[in-house]
Amino acid sequence: MAYQPQVVDAKLVSNNPKNGLFELVVTLKDRTSCRLIYETDAASGAKNATHINRLQNEPCPICRKDFLCNCMSKFKDEISTQAMAKVETP
Repeated sequence: MAYQPQVVDAKLVSNNPKNGLFELVVTLKDRTSCRLIYETDAASGAKNATHINRLQNEPCPICRKDFLCNCMSKFKDEISTQAMAKVETP
């Protein structure tokens, strides 16, 4: 069965309007927390997710490792679109 992330909650943690960077902390249905880092394109105003990090409160739901892994980067775009729908963007 393929992993399908579902965003339950998203919160704006930090915002830097000078350089267009901001961070969201996202909670998924399986209790995994992730930090998404975005940049805002100056010309078009588009917001692009650049990095995703899994916070270390639960093991990875994909590989079940309890340390740093890059599994969530495969689902960055899917998690990003769900998170942006739940939070008011700066």
